Amino acid sequence: MSELHDPVPTREKVLVIGAGPAGLAAAAALKALEVPFDLVDRSAHVGGIWNEEREDSPTWRSMEMVSSRRFTQYEDMIQPVSFPDYLRPEQMGKYLRAYAARYDLTEHFRPGVEVRSARPFSEGVWQVEFSTGEIHIYAAVISAHGISERPHLPAWAAEVDPAVRVIHSKQWNGADGLEGRRVLVVGSGQSAADIAVDAARRALEVRWSVRTGHWIVPRHIAGMPGDVAASREPAALGKLNDAIAQTVIGRMAGDPSDVGLPKPSASVLEDAVIISDDVLDRIREGRITPIAPVTGVRADGTVVYADESDYRPDLIVLATGYETGADHLPEDVIPRTARGELDLFLGAFPRGRDDLVVLGQNRVSGGVLPILVEQADIAAYLMKAVRDGSPALTQFHRARAGSDSAVPVTTAGKGGGLLGRITGKLGTAPVNRRAAESTPPATRNPADSSEGRVVPFVDRDRLLGRLRTVRSLFA
Repeated sequence: MSELHDPVPTREKVLVIGAGPAGLAAAAALKALEVPFDLVDRSAHVGGIWNEEREDSPTWRSMEMVSSRRFTQYEDMIQPVSFPDYLRPEQMGKYLRAYAARYDLTEHFRPGVEVRSARPFSEGVWQVEFSTGEIHIYAAVISAHGISERPHLPAWAAEVDPAVRVIHSKQWNGADGLEGRRVLVVGSGQSAADIAVDAARRALEVRWSVRTGHWIVPRHIAGMPGDVAASREPAALGKLNDAIAQTVIGRMAGDPSDVGLPKPSASVLEDAVIISDDVLDRIREGRITPIAPVTGVRADGTVVYADESDYRPDLIVLATGYETGADHLPEDVIPRTARGELDLFLGAFPRGRDDLVVLGQNRVSGGVLPILVEQADIAAYLMKAVRDGSPALTQFHRARAGSDSAVPVTTAGKGGGLLGRITGKLGTAPVNRRAAESTPPATRNPADSSEGRVVPFVDRDRLLGRLRTVRSLFA
């Protein structure tokens, strides 16, 4: 695609940055509403982090997704039955390329183009500089760059002995070459567990430094994907349902505290669970050893643990999350809360701006695609409302001016959206609400002053319900 062959000038277009799942959802929604747009990505193909040719992807070849096929697809294009229940990166990439082709999104796509900067001059006027050297004016920006652009490193990481290699989980590309090496994985969540399992295939020794305990749920329950089974649990059972789930998981996988991991602080249905068939077995076999949290570094660069143990690894992998924001946006374009988080209405919409949307600045338990699609749909409706001067814009402004918690949660019926993409009843339990709304994720270092900038965990079902309520203002 080139502007020379496009009769619509860029000043009348929306620029979608990033051609991963969120960017493709936004592009499809804009196209359905006949809002002109350009789609750019630094990679040569669509797919975002699921593009296996992308060197800065936080995925690796043997990695499996943590949400099943049913909850990792657009409703208007199901994944092939030949795909496994849990996809690998190359399969997800192939699926996303097929989705882009189905809706002719590649006609609007400029591959291998990175956005160096996107700066607003006034409402509806954005100056965008591309890596090609081009500078264009756009009417609005939808930044779908994902959450893996800014790896979060605890303050002590810079003080580790230079003889020890320290990497972030984003740099993990598999266990090859770790023979005879001692590996320390730091983090309490899904990435830490997955990397510990992968490292244990080759490394001499793997130790896992865990601060907060989580339930570990198998990928399949009663012969079906775990998130599908969870979606069929009757919510009306309330606490009894919670007890049943905890009993089932306990019998199938065991209590994490029995193998030396911290005891989960929340029930199964309220926890940010870890999905894994292997991590507990690897611990029982002695191939992964849970150890105390890292508290800092001594003057000589050796790592200090909460229990004062003395373990000296050859490699430290920091599965410590990512920070909010985007390198291509000015730091002051989106105000931050007192905790340091981006002040985004429903995790995507800067308050006071109709010409900027930042998709996917939340982490959830299980598949995030339903959230991305709802945010993308609202973004497209918003851009169209601005162009048309729709009265729905006033309703949106009123909702955006209040707190997220003031938005009613829509729970009945299907989510749908512009193309009917997402089913209404989703799998995987919400994360612990108290933990999600009032405390920082466990993977953060409590002494780290930047902890509020880490992408926050949210209750997926609650956010999804509020997004559906806001989308109903437009359609």
